[in-house]
Amino acid sequence: MGEISYLINIRELSEYLEIKEKTLYAKVAAGDIPHYKIGRLVRFKKTEIDIWVESQKVIQVDHAGKAADIIRSVKRTGRDVDRVVRKTIDEVRRSAYSLIHGKPDHNIKGLGKEDK
Repeated sequence: MGEISYLINIRELSEYLEIKEKTLYAKVAAGDIPHYKIGRLVRFKKTEIDIWVESQKVIQVDHAGKAADIIRSVKRTGRDVDRVVRKTIDEVRRSAYSLIHGKPDHNIKGLGKEDK
């Protein structure tokens, strides 16, 4: 049988996440956190909050280290610098894609033409 998911209030969530209640109210107002409105009351499902917290995870990319590796590779192999730069830009754009942030807008026609 499925697990019962209880609703918790803003004070309980504040303690659980160690975030001020005021911050949580702002996230509710902005629609940034999954919540339920029961009349004027705001409630949360802990299971949904756990999923939301996981979606807030920040993955650090070592761009400086990657750049140094590329420079060493170019010097060692004598490869075409322009080709290496284009390849690196494409890799960074692909790594920037996520379900939360969506695809980069580099394929939209007309961008950058506003200056003409």
